[in-house]
Amino acid sequence: MSIIESKHFINGIEVRPRDADMIGVELDWTGDAQENELNVDSLVLENDAKRLVLDHIATYGVFEGLPYTFQINNTFTLEYYIDLTDLATKISGFGDSGIEVKIKKRRGLATFWENAHGLSFELLNKKVAIPLVDVKYLIVPDNQLEMLIMLGISSYTLTKALIEGVRELVVAVTDFLKIVSVGAVVNTGQIISAGLLLVARTIYVAGLIIALIDVTKQIIELIFPPVRKLKASTVLQLMQTGCGFLGFNFESQLLQSKKDLTICPVPLKKDNESILANLLTLNNGSYTKGYPTARDTIATLGQLMETLREMFNGKFRIFNGTVYFERRDYWELDSGLQIQSTLTLQDKRENRWGYNTSEAWKRYYMHYRYDISDWHTLDKIQATDCEYSTEPVSVVNSDLVNIKGLVDIAIPFAFGVRKESLTFVEKVALPFAKLADEVIQFFGGDSALESKINGRVGVMMIGQQYFTVTKLLYCLNGSQPSNYLDIIGANQLYQQYHTINQVKENFKRIYTETIPFSTAQFEQLLYNNYVQDQSGNLLEILTFEWTNEGKEAEITYAQKSGEGFNTKTILIDA
Repeated sequence: MSIIESKHFINGIEVRPRDADMIGVELDWTGDAQENELNVDSLVLENDAKRLVLDHIATYGVFEGLPYTFQINNTFTLEYYIDLTDLATKISGFGDSGIEVKIKKRRGLATFWENAHGLSFELLNKKVAIPLVDVKYLIVPDNQLEMLIMLGISSYTLTKALIEGVRELVVAVTDFLKIVSVGAVVNTGQIISAGLLLVARTIYVAGLIIALIDVTKQIIELIFPPVRKLKASTVLQLMQTGCGFLGFNFESQLLQSKKDLTICPVPLKKDNESILANLLTLNNGSYTKGYPTARDTIATLGQLMETLREMFNGKFRIFNGTVYFERRDYWELDSGLQIQSTLTLQDKRENRWGYNTSEAWKRYYMHYRYDISDWHTLDKIQATDCEYSTEPVSVVNSDLVNIKGLVDIAIPFAFGVRKESLTFVEKVALPFAKLADEVIQFFGGDSALESKINGRVGVMMIGQQYFTVTKLLYCLNGSQPSNYLDIIGANQLYQQYHTINQVKENFKRIYTETIPFSTAQFEQLLYNNYVQDQSGNLLEILTFEWTNEGKEAEITYAQKSGEGFNTKTILIDA
């Protein structure tokens, strides 16, 4: 079995720190990302290595660190830097004594998460334009019945006046015809008077017709304003743009399969015209910037990542400058490395293990937010949450049952509710719109009120222009498909991504072993922490520690087990 060999470099020059034989690599998969780190955070440097540091200080001062590289077998490298500003750094400028310096990961996981949490989308857009999409929407207020009554009263008043005007017009026409049709000579003044009355009646009736059409059209457009657009951004584009700005690539088959998952920010456009003025125009997209801001339920890249991790039961991993995001068991499917598992208690020729009971739960609750400023979010209340419980199958002493724990996944979005059909008011108003279209077209005009009302199905509807909770949509060409809740509904997310967390299905034994480990195995482990033992059992490596030029590694790993068989998961509500 080949020995894993290591080298150390400061600014590209090979050095050898004191106690180099004790320096090794740690891998930890218990958090979100695979992080390869050294098992030390400080070095003692002597001779040439010490002089490199002192020369750097003399030339550049202490506020710029030195690149420090750890290399294994000329292939795998870890990039660190010497932090001369750290209080733990101790410099000795004379004699042969060594200096102790603090080293920190260069472009490491901790730094990435700190930067992600500090990166607002507002700042990101100032540096790199975030790609935006349009979301079609319309306002469906809760006082439509009042507006319908107003429409009816106005239409009734004008219609009654029109009927009276037509009746008087008929009388005027009849009188005029009587005067001009008699055989005897008539007074010219009577003819002129009757003619003027006829013209006046005609103008009056025409005016009533125009007024009725105009009022009907205005009321319909007030009650049913035209479909407008809000600017929004897809989750995938936000992740790609944010990670790119921080110097990383981003890859996710999970989000690629949901590339139309869209975040619609809350309206907040500053220094804008009065909303009352804009509501009477077709000023599309005038109320959002398209990306989340400080007013939204997520404002930074880090907050978005935390939300995605919770929603999709996912893990983030960083490797070779790329951020990966998949469901937490994704890498299990790519397992190929085999290790030689040994007995944990060699002297007694037996194994010792624990259980992953810290991951057990009694109640599992997933829920979206609803928005009291947009009453439509209550229309789909049944899809906003789901609740499951872990219960024992058979019990001897119920007071000794010890299943506990709460998993509370609070998704910080409200649904963007799709308009499924015409409302009652729209159906009642449809004949008015149709009649107005026919009359306008009869007189040579252009009107499409009926098609505007019928074309409002499928878009997002909101109760008023301003809402307060960021919306999540699954948007195709500006509108959501009729099955959008089958994609982003709470219970659908649970079924697709969270059932692997059920206690019975997720029960594992936890082992700690010292195993033989070779160079080839180490390099393969860097890409995937799922391995197989000599019996073909799938093992999930949780932690790994290897010391320089050794032939063994200490690992902690999990293996699926059946001791959770006496439990079942039941649906409480969905």
